[in-house]
Amino acid sequence: MSIRAAVFDESGRIHVVERALPEPKPGWARIAISAVGICGSDLNLLYAAGSSARGVQPGHEVAGVVDLLGDSIGSAAPLTTGTPVALEPVIGCGQCRQCLTGRRNLCSQVRLCGFTRPGGMADYLIVPADTLYPVAANLPPQLTALSEPMAVCVRGTRLGRIDLRERVAILGAGSIGLLSILTARAAGAAEVFITARHPHQQDLARTLGADAVFPDAAALLDAVGPQYIDVVIETVGGHADTISESAQIARSGGRIVMLGVFDRDPALPGMAFFQKELSLFASNCYGRECHHPDFALATGLVAQHAALLGHLVTHRFALDQVAAAFATAADKSTHSIKVQVHP
Repeated sequence: MSIRAAVFDESGRIHVVERALPEPKPGWARIAISAVGICGSDLNLLYAAGSSARGVQPGHEVAGVVDLLGDSIGSAAPLTTGTPVALEPVIGCGQCRQCLTGRRNLCSQVRLCGFTRPGGMADYLIVPADTLYPVAANLPPQLTALSEPMAVCVRGTRLGRIDLRERVAILGAGSIGLLSILTARAAGAAEVFITARHPHQQDLARTLGADAVFPDAAALLDAVGPQYIDVVIETVGGHADTISESAQIARSGGRIVMLGVFDRDPALPGMAFFQKELSLFASNCYGRECHHPDFALATGLVAQHAALLGHLVTHRFALDQVAAAFATAADKSTHSIKVQVHP
């Protein structure tokens, strides 16, 4: 039996090919894909990586249904055929110190679905069973697929140690910035401010609970000054100068959390860090160091805020329309926020 899968070719284009139906090995499971989101890192593969992305099957924001369980999964795993699940796409070796202490995201042999192993842009996918998180049967797949970006925000909030009554500024209003509004509130933030360039992002930021929305970091700084914000969450990355902007915005003794993925080493304003005694925390995906893994908390937050999160998914495409889906996600004139593919 063959399945459809979307892959990049050597010229950087994405198209659908036929591949063999994968069979789960012991300890693994096969899921039928219900929804998979496109994020900025996927777009980087398409528009920046060129031939280095050849053969990559993207998709790491994945919702699916358990289709087949491999041997040796064990009775403790809450998985049965037909269970709707969210996928935690980080796969470690399972034996090193990082994996054994819950930091498989830092494993030297880490593999990430959609980048270094096949992702969810397909009809079916095989993954380790312990990377699957069951969700309620009535949670729509398009919302379940938001668990992955929500988990990124959960980890950033944890690393930044956001506490009760603190004031948080978020730079950037893509899906990570917008979801960070919810995780900051869940941590107890008293006020949440955000920068959003586009009107549709600004409207959604207000819907999700931002106290104030600014067109850029300069406008935010003008409004609150350099000694008001306890924690800055940077979500832009790329080639933006947002680390320097964060240092201007954070109060003395404040904290900066870097969630954006930069395409170069960003400039570090050493004097501002020195004068303000700032702390910078980098966050890489999600982890399991504590009793409740980041991903487990994320699926709970998605379910809790389901009524609001439907606004985040602005476009949905069939798998055969994957090229159009990527083009829509890359074109902000479409007012896209989260574009998804539904096989």
